[in-house]
Amino acid sequence: MSIFQKSKLFLVLSVPRSGSSALAGTLHFLGVDMGSDLLKAAPSNPKGHFENRYFVKLNDLILELFDATWHTPPSREIITSENLGMYRIQELLNKEIKPIWGLKDPRTVLTFNIWKPYLETIADITYVFVWRPIEESVASLAYRDNMNLDTATKILKVYFMNLKYYRKQLKKENKDIVDICFQELLEKPEIFVGEVNLRINQSHDHNLDIVKDFLDEKLKHF
Repeated sequence: MSIFQKSKLFLVLSVPRSGSSALAGTLHFLGVDMGSDLLKAAPSNPKGHFENRYFVKLNDLILELFDATWHTPPSREIITSENLGMYRIQELLNKEIKPIWGLKDPRTVLTFNIWKPYLETIADITYVFVWRPIEESVASLAYRDNMNLDTATKILKVYFMNLKYYRKQLKKENKDIVDICFQELLEKPEIFVGEVNLRINQSHDHNLDIVKDFLDEKLKHF
């Protein structure tokens, strides 16, 4: 790929426990490179997370610099790139960028202010917003991490507010956006499959059967 040619990036933005792993898996089976070193599957995500391990580590590092974690999320306003040595972001991009690639980690909704200028410089981005009723995500997180509903609600409320904020801002900037509801992905995957294939010049139903085999209602725990 020419250094003057932008790559195609699908950036997944979501609340934790909202179905983003199922969506990222769909991207993978449509030919989107989700990373060279992915997090392993777990009981809570038996078919895989499809998260770039280094990308997740960088998001954790960014949060740590602001005395935050994924479960003690910071306010959106304090996450800025001022005085941050972000050479590791450039290192990741130099290593992981592909002609057609994707990034998915729910923490990105917390660190998006850091990533946005870097990613927009090197990639033509489709922002994929994953939606699920917040009470379902709360129940799923509470079950997975054995926490009470109030604690789970407090955590996810920050993610959800950021998700809505960035959706509104990116629309104002006329960015390419795809919205998908988790339940719709499970019931009618052809809609999202068509949106992705359109953007990477593949036939509308390319690998749809493979995606259908991957997706099933068991991926939805609540």
